[in-house]
Amino acid sequence: MTMPSSAELTRARRARRAVAILLVVAGLAACAMSQLQVTGGTAGEARLVVTMMFLLLGPGWAAAGFLRRAPAAHVWLLTVGVGVATTLLIGQLMVMTGTWAPVGALYATTALSVPFLLRHAVVAQ
Repeated sequence: MTMPSSAELTRARRARRAVAILLVVAGLAACAMSQLQVTGGTAGEARLVVTMMFLLLGPGWAAAGFLRRAPAAHVWLLTVGVGVATTLLIGQLMVMTGTWAPVGALYATTALSVPFLLRHAVVAQ
């Protein structure tokens, strides 16, 4: 087994940092568009894409950021898996309790994910 070079590690750290920053911006933008009640047209489509991107990748990237020197495929598989699982569990919880509040779920997911994403943006491993 060979160790990756320092140039490869630096490139991976920069990429992880960039993804973390992009997801922080996406989470905050999704919350802002929700607060502004953006619907319909191109802006509504952009809101859908940004919100889905954040909900499917944000929580997972917050968790995957704790992996040290993992191959990129493992990081992305964990990211998507945790993101999908988190979104499904929150939806199931809302259905079971009879409290359907997707906006509140978006805010809660953002509030829990963004601090870890910011940490990973500063200390990319």
